[in-house]
Amino acid sequence: MENSIIEKIEDVISKITNLKSVTSYLYRKGHLLYSNGQTQMLTQSKDLFDYSVDDEFNDFRLQISVNEDVNFSCSCESKELCHHAIAAFFQLRDDLQSRQNEPEPIGKAYTRQGMIVRVLEERKLKAKVAKYRINFADNIFGEHILINEKNNKYKITFRDFEKQTGYCSCPDFKTNKLGTCKHLMYAFDFVEKQSILKKRKFSKKYPFIEIYLDPLNDYKITWYYPEKPEDEIHQLIFRFFGKSKFLAENKVAHFLNFLYEAEIYKQIMIRPEVRKKIEQEYNQLALKKIVEGSNFNNAIQGVLKNIELFPYQIEGVEFASFKEGAIIADEMGLGKTIQAIATALVKKNLFHFSKTLIICPASLKDQWKREIEKYSDEKALIVDGLPDERHKIYKSAKEYFLIINYETVLRDVVELNKSNIDFIILDEAQRIKNYETLTAQSIKAINKKHALVITGTPIENRLIDLYSIVDFVDNNYLAPLWEFSYQYCYFDQNTKNKITGYYNLDNLKERISSILVRREKSQVIDQLPNISQIDIPVEMHELQADYHASFTRGIASILAKKIKTPFDMQRLMLLLSKMRMVCDSTYLIDLKTNFSPKLTELEHVLLEKLNIKNSNKKILIFSEWKRMTNIIGQMLKKNNIGFVELNGSVPVKNRGKIIKEFEDNENCKIFISTEAGGTGLNLQVADTVINFELPWNPAKKNQRIGRIDRLGQLSKNLTVISFITKKSIEMSIASGLILKQNLFDSVLSPDNETNIVDFSASGKAQFLKQIEEILFGLEFDKNEVFESEELEIDLEKYEKAGFIESDFEPEQIEAENEEIEEDEKVTEEKNIREINQEKTEQKAGQTDVPQTEKQNNESKVVELESVMNQGLAFFSGLFKVSTGKEISMEGKGIEIDRTTGEVTMKFKIPI
Repeated sequence: MENSIIEKIEDVISKITNLKSVTSYLYRKGHLLYSNGQTQMLTQSKDLFDYSVDDEFNDFRLQISVNEDVNFSCSCESKELCHHAIAAFFQLRDDLQSRQNEPEPIGKAYTRQGMIVRVLEERKLKAKVAKYRINFADNIFGEHILINEKNNKYKITFRDFEKQTGYCSCPDFKTNKLGTCKHLMYAFDFVEKQSILKKRKFSKKYPFIEIYLDPLNDYKITWYYPEKPEDEIHQLIFRFFGKSKFLAENKVAHFLNFLYEAEIYKQIMIRPEVRKKIEQEYNQLALKKIVEGSNFNNAIQGVLKNIELFPYQIEGVEFASFKEGAIIADEMGLGKTIQAIATALVKKNLFHFSKTLIICPASLKDQWKREIEKYSDEKALIVDGLPDERHKIYKSAKEYFLIINYETVLRDVVELNKSNIDFIILDEAQRIKNYETLTAQSIKAINKKHALVITGTPIENRLIDLYSIVDFVDNNYLAPLWEFSYQYCYFDQNTKNKITGYYNLDNLKERISSILVRREKSQVIDQLPNISQIDIPVEMHELQADYHASFTRGIASILAKKIKTPFDMQRLMLLLSKMRMVCDSTYLIDLKTNFSPKLTELEHVLLEKLNIKNSNKKILIFSEWKRMTNIIGQMLKKNNIGFVELNGSVPVKNRGKIIKEFEDNENCKIFISTEAGGTGLNLQVADTVINFELPWNPAKKNQRIGRIDRLGQLSKNLTVISFITKKSIEMSIASGLILKQNLFDSVLSPDNETNIVDFSASGKAQFLKQIEEILFGLEFDKNEVFESEELEIDLEKYEKAGFIESDFEPEQIEAENEEIEEDEKVTEEKNIREINQEKTEQKAGQTDVPQTEKQNNESKVVELESVMNQGLAFFSGLFKVSTGKEISMEGKGIEIDRTTGEVTMKFKIPI
């Protein structure tokens, strides 16, 4: 805190003390308010301070600003110096002196009382404009029903009209620690303004003895009755509460006996929250007993197969296994998924759980299923289909793991709550970071016994998001939000809900350490393998899929031809390239649109998972196409991330400057490169490579990794992230990468002397089999033949939807990206629409492909020989594209054993 501000306030106080215009009475009255602690700071910033002064008949608000001069304003509207201002100046001097060694706030910091004043005012404003209805009971102190605009019904009870205290069954009242809510405020105001007490004849004797959780006293079990209870009831209450209104926390479990005994007394009203608190207490005791009597090493023994956990992963599983709720927030690439699977299996052993629900993005459902079944003996079921089908699965599925995406939860939350879910694993938890969205509310409404969140988002980043995620794990852990906010957040002085910074983070880390564990790669680097490979599946946009299917039909028409010309081969290679290009962005194809789910995912990975802005990471991003690197660069500019770019148009003499900028400038985080940077560069300062698309030739992927995996590498452990578009040619490339690597190593390597490729083991040439998988494993109409170079794509529907700009240029990519990104509100509306209009049509059945008529053996041999010749020609084209050399067709031989059907192909590979 600046000494100059303190000096200015001291000067003001000195003038107040000596000012003749201030009567001794006024001075004494202000000083008395200060001395008796009736002046409280509500908010403070660098030069603006807000105080509340508790005067005899009212509370007054006073603001003091300290700039060139010291100014103040008081809600008493006095134009002269008032005793409220005198009290506030004395209090401000004390507050400044106590904070003298603290850093300057970077926004408005609230005190507890200041935040309470704010949130009560916010609720009053909402109550003032609300359009609720109230169905009154016969007794004014009985249970009334308040119905809000959404037709939700809440029970409300008035206790004290003067103090405006009561009870409401709404979720806010149960966690806000305020003792009121907008519903109660509305109800009290309605009764007063409408003179309800005069208009209607109510019974005014308090109708029941209320047992409830007191929001103003940390939700302790409390009893209320304004008169003396009957003797028997009074004795019962005295046995448990003594002379206090509150039950001691160490007696909560024993209070179950009170519930049993109170059942015979109709006068005793026990709120549902009381029973829930007792149940939670018993769950905690049971958990503690299991933890004390369990051996983790025995519990984890044999739960996984085909994998050995690293020590830090075992620690993560142990951390989460013995808790009702936990968060594993390890840095990306440290194996959070396998830790979650292991935790679910350990909980099955320890707690005899029978059903684990995994909630994840739709693009990750298949990946979860694969990993569960690969690394455990359990089966996993992806829940999809029509509503009735999904509901049956929830109830009757025998699999331990059920997998659904976030959107499904919105539709099925009611059915899920009938399904006895034991354990929920929440993947990519940033989907619930906005606690106000329907998605977040639906996820948190699912009943569960235990929960685990896995997320790579750092705890220092966007604390309000962290609050929402913790709220899913335990809705009382950091609640209420207003209390969390004043403890850790600075607010903008002019924009009410804008947060300008955070403080007291060490306290927050310590506070959540019992439920959150985070390890960064640097902490566990000695345990990691040399290179960690991470594949990220990405869904295709509709227009991408249209283009992709058209290119696939084009390739099918070429392969169907009996005789292929060199022009056909060139056209085939062009179509294969376009299939890969459209997986990156539609802009690479039509130069009009820019649909690129990969770009959105890349932005998410950089900002959220790798936390690039707040870390010292250096990352290489590769794409084969210069236009795509330009688009990526625009996205980085939009997010204010420093980068350099290398492509074939950059002169060789300038490449050293680019590399030096990347190495030496700490703000230069990203090195974007085409294949021009795939060889000849040493970039050991980076430890992460991102493949925006997988190269067709696996050797190129190795070259990319080789840019950082070199002698002198600063990190022992490297990460390779590859984006792979689902249901596309990229899936075929990814699934066949090891096979093709072996093919290139054993056949195409210059050092390999083998000139015979034997395909007899499988009966098909490897390359023909791969082409078949690439082509016929993709979704397209196989009855259509693509004969024209022109795309058979109807862009008119996209133009009508406003998705195409005729003058779109690379420099406008940033604006286009904003156009295709849905904000949370749009996504919410989309989800709601989908909920209200569930699809009613069954999936179309697959028609059987008619079998060809039986051919004689000799005809089959001739046909097979023709196919092999076509395959050899295609393989020759691939070889030329990859190496620039041609396979000699002289002396080629195809031998067919007519008895066994075995085929041997011989050809010469240039060395």
